[in-house]
Amino acid sequence: MNRYIFLIHRYLGIVFGVIVTAWCFSGLVMMYVQYPDLNSEDQLSSLELLDLKECCRLPNDFSNIQLDRFRIEMLADHPVIRLIDGPYQYVIDLLNGEYLAEFDENTAQRLATVSAKQLRLTGQPELLGTVDQDQWTIYPSFSFHRPLYHFVMNDDVGTEFYISSTTGELVQLTTTNIRFWNWIGSVPHWLYPTILRQHTTIWLQVIIWLTLASSFLTIVGIYIGLRQYKTRRNGRNSPYHGWAFWHHISGLFFGAFTLSWLISGLLSVNPWGVLEGRNYSAETQRISGGTLNFESVREFLSSLPISNLPGSTVRLEGYLNNNKLSLIIFDSNGIRTRLHPDSLVFDPLSDNHFLKLAPKIRPDVQILRSGWITSGDAYYYDHHNTRHFPVYRINYLDGEKIYLDSITGELIFAVDKERRWFRWLFQGLHRIDFLTLIRTRPVWDILVLSLMTGVTVGVVSGTFLGLRRVFRAIKKLTI
Repeated sequence: MNRYIFLIHRYLGIVFGVIVTAWCFSGLVMMYVQYPDLNSEDQLSSLELLDLKECCRLPNDFSNIQLDRFRIEMLADHPVIRLIDGPYQYVIDLLNGEYLAEFDENTAQRLATVSAKQLRLTGQPELLGTVDQDQWTIYPSFSFHRPLYHFVMNDDVGTEFYISSTTGELVQLTTTNIRFWNWIGSVPHWLYPTILRQHTTIWLQVIIWLTLASSFLTIVGIYIGLRQYKTRRNGRNSPYHGWAFWHHISGLFFGAFTLSWLISGLLSVNPWGVLEGRNYSAETQRISGGTLNFESVREFLSSLPISNLPGSTVRLEGYLNNNKLSLIIFDSNGIRTRLHPDSLVFDPLSDNHFLKLAPKIRPDVQILRSGWITSGDAYYYDHHNTRHFPVYRINYLDGEKIYLDSITGELIFAVDKERRWFRWLFQGLHRIDFLTLIRTRPVWDILVLSLMTGVTVGVVSGTFLGLRRVFRAIKKLTI
C-alpha cells in the first residue's frame, strides 16, 4: 500500500510539479506587481477641465429610461453627459444634444491625443488598430466597450492604452515594465493566457481540477514526509540526501502552507458558488430611496448655476441618496467634493444623515452598533488596493456589516456570511493579511517572503527530482 502512495506522489509530482512551481514564482512577483487596472483616479487624470459655458442641450427621445447615475465631463473639447444604467452608458454631446452611439477611428485618435496630453505622456499616440480583447483587456468589465482602439505612444516606458469604441473613455493603460512583470506574474499565476481565459467555463474548470490535483499531491507528500521522519541509528531523522533531503525537510516545515495556498487560491474563483455572497441590491435601492430618471436630469441641467462650479472640476456626478439628488465633483487628482445641486456650494453629509439613514437600509434586522471608522478593520482595509476613509460602518445583530462612503453616502462595501468566509479562507490564507500588524510593511514582506521561500524550495526540489527521473528514463530509451 505504501509503495503505491509513494508512486502516486512521484508521478503526480512529475505531472503537476511544473505548474505549482510556476504558481510559486509568479506569486512572488504578484506581491509587488498587480494586473494592470486603470482605476478611477487614473481615468480622472486623463480628463480636461470641465467647461459648461455653452451647455446644455439634450435630446427628447430618452425620456423613458431609468438611470443609476449620470456623469458630466469633457470629451475632445465637448462637454458630454453619460447616462449610466448598470454596465451600460448613453453618451450625449451637451453642445448639440447628439446621442453618441459609437466612436470612429478619427474621433478615437482625437480622444487619444487629449488623454495623452492630460496624462503628460511624451510623443504622439499611434493607432495600432482595433481589438476585441487581448491579454490586458480580458476582463468581462471591458465587454461593453468592445471593440477597443489600441494606441501606442512609442515613449521611453512603452506606454500603450485603449479607448472604448462605445463610450470614448480611456479604459486601460500599460507600460513595458507592467506588461513584462505580468507575463511572469499574474498571467501564469491565474492561468490567464488569452487563448484560455477568453473561454471562461473551460478556464474555470482547468483552474479547479489543476488545483484539486495539486492539493492531493501535497496531501500525499505531507503524509509521506511525516511517515519518513523518525530517528534512525545513524542519528539522522531523514533517510534522504541531496535534493531529496531538502524536499523532505522543506515539505515537513512548509507543506501545510503549500496546501493552504493551493486551497485558498482555488477559493478565489469561488468554485461551484460556495462562497458567493448576495449582491445587496435591495439595500442599495433603499439607500438611493428612488429611481433617477431622464426628466429629473434635464430639469437639473436647465437650472445649473454654471458660474459656481469650481474651476478645478473635471467630472460632475449625480445620483439619488435618500430620494434626493446628490452631486459630487472630482478634480484631476481624484479629490471628491459634495455640492448642493441647486447652488453648487459645499454640502457635506452630516452625522445626522447617516443616523437617520442607517435603520432604513435593513429595516427587518436590528442594528448592534454603528459609527465612524477612520482606519481599516478586519474586513475593510488597505492591502493591494486603496480604501476611502472615514467610512460609516453599521454592524447588524445577524453578523452582517455595511460600510457607507462618508462623502457620497453610498454603500461601498458589505459583509455577509459568505463574504466573511471568503475573507478568512481566501484573503487571510492566500494573502496572509489576518491582522493589521501583519499587513504593515515591511512586516508583511518579511513574513510572506520567508514562507514563500520555504514553500518554493519544497516545490522546486520536488519538481527537479521528478524531471530528473523523466530525463533519465528518456536517456535510457535513446541509448
